[in-house]
Amino acid sequence: MKIKTNLSGLVSTNGRRTQPSPSNATQVGKVYGVITTENTPNKELFNQFGGFSGIGTIFYLDYNQSKDSKTANLNSCKTAKPLMGNSQGYPLIGELVWLVDAPSPTSQVSNLGFSKYYTGVINVWNNPQQNAPSGDSLGKTFIENADIRNLISFEGDTIYQGRKGNGIRFGSTVKTHSDISEWSTVGNDGDPITILVNGYVTTDTGSLAPNVEEVNKELSSLYMTSTQKIPLTPGAIIKNPFISSLQPDHYYAPQIILNSDRVTINSKKDEVLVFAKKNIELSTDNILNLNAGEQIHLHINEKKVDSKILLGTGPNGEIPFEPVLLGGQTHDVLLEMCNILTTLAGFLSSVVVPTTEGGILVTGCNMAGEQLLNDVSNLIDKLATIQSNKVYTI
Repeated sequence: MKIKTNLSGLVSTNGRRTQPSPSNATQVGKVYGVITTENTPNKELFNQFGGFSGIGTIFYLDYNQSKDSKTANLNSCKTAKPLMGNSQGYPLIGELVWLVDAPSPTSQVSNLGFSKYYTGVINVWNNPQQNAPSGDSLGKTFIENADIRNLISFEGDTIYQGRKGNGIRFGSTVKTHSDISEWSTVGNDGDPITILVNGYVTTDTGSLAPNVEEVNKELSSLYMTSTQKIPLTPGAIIKNPFISSLQPDHYYAPQIILNSDRVTINSKKDEVLVFAKKNIELSTDNILNLNAGEQIHLHINEKKVDSKILLGTGPNGEIPFEPVLLGGQTHDVLLEMCNILTTLAGFLSSVVVPTTEGGILVTGCNMAGEQLLNDVSNLIDKLATIQSNKVYTI
């Protein structure tokens, strides 16, 4: 991001605390402040060191000098910027950092243009949460948690950990340690696995033993496997008796497991597409809702003679065998039946018994015919309302 229009502007604003030449000596500094927001450490220093372009700048004292200074005036401290610009991992107050001299924006026009940069926090306590050597305050908002531990590292693993019980493991199957890790019971040594976890659960809170991932205890996790079995306990116990899908804890081919208390998939502008070579299974112990603004469409391959849409199962898991009636054709059959009954009712309402003196109405039969005619008329009126205008089938 371009923040100045010319190099002379950079010289005037950034030249105050630059070094005359690079030093090859190892340099260590203790951090007393870090610019992370507009008001951290304070608004004045935020503006003084470039505003948002100064994010990550630290205020430090040389390590030997800091041993006699638990607190320091930030205006009297030296400053350094992060050496790497494509990642953020700023130190906490009280932590120690490695310092190097390197070119600054002004070094192109001046031999006095070298600046201090820091490369990372010195791992004093070998702990991912904080590594301040003293018991000073770690910052304005940072709260230390005694249960945050390192992850167990097996041979060949690459692990990145945050300060609050989150991390990524690029690991593999290590069958020798199958009693420690959940993913090494099957497969071959060296089969790759990637695990991303937010919220490890420390089982042994009484010791400093490192953590290992446990899929059913973590707050949220993503597992990408190759040959491993992951002992995930599904959130629902309902399983369709006609679906032969293996549960995650029995499956040992490549799979992705996304596990949390709630999972939301959202497409802001276009479709959500789900494809499967075999089955797609949706299971819940509560309610399954399908909502649509326009249409809900269930389709099967009509070219297969045994293809069916099945609703429900029998008490012992039997496949349903009662066919669904076609609404339009059922309506036409019932209407035809009503028309036949109307004809019959008209005949009954006017039936007579012939005598020598002429025809005599059969009162009981006539009254029944009129009643039937009235009932059939009411049924025909109801037929006009029994068809859904929302649900259709082929």
